[in-house]
Amino acid sequence: MSRSRLVSRAVALVLVATSSPAALGVSLASAAVPSTAVASAGDSDGDGLDDLVDGCPTVASPNPTGCPSATRTARLRWLEGRDRLEARVLSPEQTCASRARVSLWRVRRGGDVKVEGANASYVGRQRFRAVRRATYYVTVSASYSSGRAECLGAVSRKVRVPRR
Repeated sequence: MSRSRLVSRAVALVLVATSSPAALGVSLASAAVPSTAVASAGDSDGDGLDDLVDGCPTVASPNPTGCPSATRTARLRWLEGRDRLEARVLSPEQTCASRARVSLWRVRRGGDVKVEGANASYVGRQRFRAVRRATYYVTVSASYSSGRAECLGAVSRKVRVPRR
C-alpha cells in the first residue's frame, strides 16, 4: 500500500475517532467508532520524523525527507577512437548513479549553452557527439531516490575536444 494511502487512512480514522456520532448523524448503537485513534506509527530510526512520512524509516537523517544525502561525481572525457564525449556519474549509492539526468554544456564567451540532456545508463554512463575545437562540461541534477538517498548534484571538469 502506498504511503499517501496509509496517511489518508490514518487521517480518516482520527477524524472518525474524534467526531461525535451525533455530528455524523449516526446513533451510538450503529456507530463503528474505533476505541483508539491512530496517533503515530512511531519513529524507528530516532530522527524525529514519524515513519509514515519518513522517506527512509530505517536510516536516521536530519534531511526533511528523512533520507541521507549521497554525493555524486561527474566525469567527462574525450574518446579519441569513437569521436565522442563520455560522461560518467559515480556515487557510493548505486541508485544515485543509475539513470541520473546528465546535461552537456558548451562553453561560450557570452554564456554557456546547453547542448543536450539525457539520462545516464544503469551503470551511470552517457555518450554525446560533439563539435570539434570546442570546450564542454556536464552537470548532473540533484534528485531523490525513494527509500534510499537524496542524491546531490555534480559538475565535471571542462574538456576541450581536439581538432582532427
